[in-house]
Amino acid sequence: MKYIVCFFIGSLYTLSFSPYNIQILSVVSIVTFLMLLDLDNIKDAIIKSSLFAFGYFLIGTYWLQNVISSYSDANNFLNIFFLSIFIIYLSLYFVLPIIFACILKKKLGFDEGFILIILSVLITIFEIFRSLFFTGFSWFNFGQSGIATPFISFYPVIGVHGVTFLIFLISVVILNIIKNSNKKFFLSIVIFLFVTHISIFSKDWTIEGNEKINISIIQPNNENKLSYTKNEIKERMDDLYTITLGLNNIAPDIILWPEAVIPVPFNNINKNYYDSIRKKISNTSVLVAGSFFLDNNIYYNSIINISNPNNIYHKKHLVPFGEYLPFRNFLSRLYSYVNLSFQDITTGETPNNIKVGKFEAYASICYESIFSLSSLVKNSKSSFIINVSNDGWFGDSLAPYQHLDALRLRSIENQRYSIRAANSGISAVISPSGDLLKNIPFQKKGVINAEIIERNGYTPLSQHGYKILYLFMFLIFLYSAIFFNRKAFKI
Repeated sequence: MKYIVCFFIGSLYTLSFSPYNIQILSVVSIVTFLMLLDLDNIKDAIIKSSLFAFGYFLIGTYWLQNVISSYSDANNFLNIFFLSIFIIYLSLYFVLPIIFACILKKKLGFDEGFILIILSVLITIFEIFRSLFFTGFSWFNFGQSGIATPFISFYPVIGVHGVTFLIFLISVVILNIIKNSNKKFFLSIVIFLFVTHISIFSKDWTIEGNEKINISIIQPNNENKLSYTKNEIKERMDDLYTITLGLNNIAPDIILWPEAVIPVPFNNINKNYYDSIRKKISNTSVLVAGSFFLDNNIYYNSIINISNPNNIYHKKHLVPFGEYLPFRNFLSRLYSYVNLSFQDITTGETPNNIKVGKFEAYASICYESIFSLSSLVKNSKSSFIINVSNDGWFGDSLAPYQHLDALRLRSIENQRYSIRAANSGISAVISPSGDLLKNIPFQKKGVINAEIIERNGYTPLSQHGYKILYLFMFLIFLYSAIFFNRKAFKI
């Protein structure tokens, strides 16, 4: 029965994410799991943690089956097989810290309260590892559930992985309160976190400028396909053309199109199509679009300032199996068997900054927004974040909401407005505190007209990366090591 409960509470955690946003369930889930966890029985701990993680990642990534079926001819069995292998892989980043904690407790005989502090540190570190290994998969981080909670003040300082640590740390505190153990130690932790929160609450790390920027975001809601007829491409181009010219009556500073919204490289239609748009839109408007870009037979996934095409950003963090096939030569037979074959996109090397009229913006494309560390704004002159995406591959799932929340976190971590154009949604304007100011629902067609304000400078996270988090975790570890081993330290 306890094993079934572990799977259930792992799944329960996912209700703390969008679109449900029952954030309290994140702590309830972890506290319940820790109550069921027996660190003295390594076999039992492995089974329980595996089931918890499998339930968590199954709900969080089941949308991948739609991506697999869209990109390949894999049958239902292979679809489920590939998805299961991937979920097991992700689960290892939760199970391995549990195993290490069990070994430490058995070999060194540490107090359980101290071991749970170590476990919180290990789970956080392994979550960071998950964002780095094999190009990284930083989707569905535990700390993402902290949006619109008091944790929001911590994101610009210690980032989403830091909030993961806080969620586990607070869960350990609650568990010890329930057990009525180690009260002095955990009371001091609560006081420390409360004082820290008060000192950084609603702090403006970045500076609001004087310039207001009028933007229009187009969401065409086109159907995703691997190939298109000439008529389908022309219909898509005509639709975007009409909507864009229809904005001349308000003449926004920026008009934003989604990722690769026209399935033809920019170079192939620039002279006739984009030239025509440039001539007919207001001379005060800048058109920015996601587009494929062809350079010496090399394809890039790019954001291009159509009004001044020398300003371009090529995507650097590509989606494995979506934009390129890893180990293409070694796995060629497998790819051929499931009919998985397409032109590889090349990794870009251009800086994330893109010039948009008189402003500089931080550019990111789709998948890149889920990575905290590589999405830190390192140029203080970058006034806001531009993100283009295409979430149509996700199908009717939770993924578009989760993906949008990732960009909300990037806005909070860098304290900047974000503007997002997604082909089928969810397009949005996001405030520096992560609020959705305006958005177009998933699988709806529309235009957002809004105003944002430039912001400059750095947050502690964008300036120092995760050094503050590592120091924070080390200090908590050191304090707990001294407290729980007072005899050894002769205190």
